[in-house]
Amino acid sequence: MAKELTTKFSVDLSGVVENSIIAVRNIRKNEQARKEAEFQRAIANGLSYEAQISMREAQLEEEKKSSLFDADYSGTLEKSITDTKKLNRFNKYRTRYAESLGELSSGKINEEQYLSVLKTQLNGIDDPELRLEIQGDIATAETKVKTYKDTILSNQVKKAKYDGTKNALAEVISKINTARAQALISDNQDEVIAYDETLSALNSQLSSTRIQDSITDFHVKSSTRGVNPVEKLNYINSEIQKSDPNTAIKIGDRTYASAQQFWSLERDNFLAGSSQIFGKFFDELSANVKNSINEEGSKFLKMPQFVLDNALTVFNEVRSRPEAVPFLDKLNSVQSSIMSEAVDKVARQIYEVGSQQFDFENADIQLQNFSTRYGVNVDTYRTALRNQNVAFAKESAELLGKEEAEKRTITTDLPIPKIDLEKPVVLETPVKPTETPTPIPTPIPTTVIPPVKPKISETIVSTPPASKSAYTGSSIVDYLKSVGQDSSVVSRAKIAVEKGVVKSEDEYLKAAQTNENATMNTKLLESLRKEQ
Repeated sequence: MAKELTTKFSVDLSGVVENSIIAVRNIRKNEQARKEAEFQRAIANGLSYEAQISMREAQLEEEKKSSLFDADYSGTLEKSITDTKKLNRFNKYRTRYAESLGELSSGKINEEQYLSVLKTQLNGIDDPELRLEIQGDIATAETKVKTYKDTILSNQVKKAKYDGTKNALAEVISKINTARAQALISDNQDEVIAYDETLSALNSQLSSTRIQDSITDFHVKSSTRGVNPVEKLNYINSEIQKSDPNTAIKIGDRTYASAQQFWSLERDNFLAGSSQIFGKFFDELSANVKNSINEEGSKFLKMPQFVLDNALTVFNEVRSRPEAVPFLDKLNSVQSSIMSEAVDKVARQIYEVGSQQFDFENADIQLQNFSTRYGVNVDTYRTALRNQNVAFAKESAELLGKEEAEKRTITTDLPIPKIDLEKPVVLETPVKPTETPTPIPTPIPTTVIPPVKPKISETIVSTPPASKSAYTGSSIVDYLKSVGQDSSVVSRAKIAVEKGVVKSEDEYLKAAQTNENATMNTKLLESLRKEQ
């Protein structure tokens, strides 16, 4: 029997498929490796992050469309894209940071602008790591800005101290106060203390500068128009009120506890008569009041009472000041000397007129009034007036008649009773002194008062008729000059009485004193022209 040999062969299909898949995967891996190598070469050649992201996104899209989708490879691509985007964000920030730092170094921007750029970069950043990096750079920049501002402020302080003017010092003090407030908000006590020390030095220099400028301005004002002692005192008081009471200052070689102390001591020295800046208060007050009395009194035939009232008002105003209390004895002495001299002149005039007119009673009352009003003893004149009254009693009765003579006879006896008089008006309400001033010890005049021969029978001598004038103007003074007559105010007063324009010379003189005699002058001029 014949045997047939047959070749038998079997195929494991699952193994074949598996092997095929493995082969394809190997091919895919090789392809992926090739693409990765290509990607890395591109990076090495300077491929930007944006281009890297685009390249990875293209690879991911291709992988997703592949029939042999590799989930692991796709995940690797997605992670690479995410990481690259993060790196791109960091790179953009660092590029901008480097640019800003370069601009800062080159002077294109300052520290504050640099800090502003960094803070702008932080907006919209969610990545914790990037935010942390930016915040670190911001903190460093803020330190630099602080140093930058401190340097500028320090230079401004040096400049202001060197400049030394009020405006420069006041400006830098304002900036230091602002910086101190910021340090206080930040609870930086060390900086607050440092700023306080700087402010103390600057305020001290500012106070010293203000004092020196103020004194200079005062001297200019004093030399141009003159300043009386009371105005000086007012000026010093105003400086005391507006001066700093807390900051120590240095004027020349001397240190004062404050500007207020400097002005207070200067005021005391002025009142004591030892101020090198303002002089001697009471010497100047004495000269000023005396000159005023003489100047105003010389304008009139008889010294008006308002001149004495003005002088008394000055003394009373000074007495009302609290700062004058320690110097009341000196003030009383000055007032006594000046007022005694002025009142003595008026008292002599009253005595002479009363004696000449046999008007002893009226003259005695006037002397009492002046004594009470101005605190000056006029008993010497009153005694002399009584002596005149007795000496000419018989002649007075013969000339005036017994009844009229008795009316003019002195009926009051010493001591003088108190008389209620109108007091001079003080413009400002005086401040009551802390102590009641002692009465002014007024010395009794020691001058010998000569007896005055009465002139009651004397008649008024009429002004001689004036020659005809060619003057056609409206000035009474020019008219009198044109006819060769005396044109003084006293002469005009006499002529006005003669022509019936006024009843008494005092009426005309009083009107002339206040410039209210225009109508009188017009009437007087018309009267004189009618007589030509």
